[in-house]
Amino acid sequence: MSVQAKRTILAILRVQPAKDLVESLMHPVSDEHEMMWEDILESEMESDHRLRHPRRMPSTAAQESAYRLEDIRSWVGLS
Repeated sequence: MSVQAKRTILAILRVQPAKDLVESLMHPVSDEHEMMWEDILESEMESDHRLRHPRRMPSTAAQESAYRLEDIRSWVGLS
């Protein structure tokens, strides 16, 4: 069984808790369940996005650089 399948089963059990999976799947779905399911999907997508695209650390090169806006302006004659 794939990880995604296991995550889906766990999400179903969070939305429709029951003593076993069969009972949970047989239980009628309400509007509240639908809203909870949408919240879980959004949370999973955000989590996946963060894992695939981690935030980058800010560059320190700009702080250490010898180039300043004033230097660039003087080179192009904008001063």
